[in-house]
Amino acid sequence: LSWEFIKRTGSKHKYGGKPLCTSIAPSKGLSNEPGQNSCFLNSALQVLWHLDIFRRSFRQLTTHKCMEDSCIFCALKSIFAQFQYSSERVLPSDALRSALAKTFQDEQRFQLGIMDDAAECFENILMRIHFHISDETKEDICTARHCIPHQKFAMTLFEQCVCSSCGASSDPLPFIQMVHYISTTSLCNQAVKMLETREKATPSMFGELLRNASMGDLRNCPSQCGQQLRMARVLLNSPEIITIGLVWDSENSDLAEDVIHTLGTCLRLGDLFYRVTEEKARQSELYLVGMVCYYGKHYSTFFFQTKIRRWMYFDDAHVKEV
Repeated sequence: LSWEFIKRTGSKHKYGGKPLCTSIAPSKGLSNEPGQNSCFLNSALQVLWHLDIFRRSFRQLTTHKCMEDSCIFCALKSIFAQFQYSSERVLPSDALRSALAKTFQDEQRFQLGIMDDAAECFENILMRIHFHISDETKEDICTARHCIPHQKFAMTLFEQCVCSSCGASSDPLPFIQMVHYISTTSLCNQAVKMLETREKATPSMFGELLRNASMGDLRNCPSQCGQQLRMARVLLNSPEIITIGLVWDSENSDLAEDVIHTLGTCLRLGDLFYRVTEEKARQSELYLVGMVCYYGKHYSTFFFQTKIRRWMYFDDAHVKEV
């Protein structure tokens, strides 16, 4: 699921209202012939194309470290040009699929004809873009202003346990993540607990729900004072796009309907994390614009098109308004 920062126009944000009279390339599907098993890639690709912030920023990039026939940057530029200018209603994603397979051949990930995970595909495409455009090889310390993955998507965090009883704290653990993964079981359990203590849902509830669901198991106080603590996450930057990956305990989970009922369309960064250090991030409200769904061993995508203010459904070659 992707939440995007949408700039306000006047007193209203762009999530609702009348369609804008602005030209937009008609929505196109992506081919997935029998045996290709490319639905995971097609879903990740539709999300990247329809994220306004990513599409506009990627369009401005002109130079990169090219890897020739295994160049994910070149393949992505090509398919984006086809999305924008092609008269075809269904486009092939073969070039990007081939570049992914060659790039990750040693890891045996995203290989031709083999099904893979859409969220991990999305995440790895972002990290390869970082590789192609940034001089900094390390993924966790990139400060390049033109690096879209780290400037727009990355959540720069640290985790720490702080004991309210004795004041002891664990060493902060810094890390960067492109996708914030949360257990669906934990999400539903926390939803039940929160609703037991409230008369009705509040605007901040969804962010708090995600925060509580991602705190993990209880841990002993660092000074062994006897208290049981949960890990707190602190956000150090202000990402414009937040991606949440829901982790299911099994392929046949019966929690699907419960999870749908917990979802909110507005996400405040100040609610999602224990603490947010930047004022801009504390004030940010992001809106749900995309969902990649998995059902019957198949991926498809829902996306909110901000220009026409309509939800669209993308199932490989098939595209329809919801």
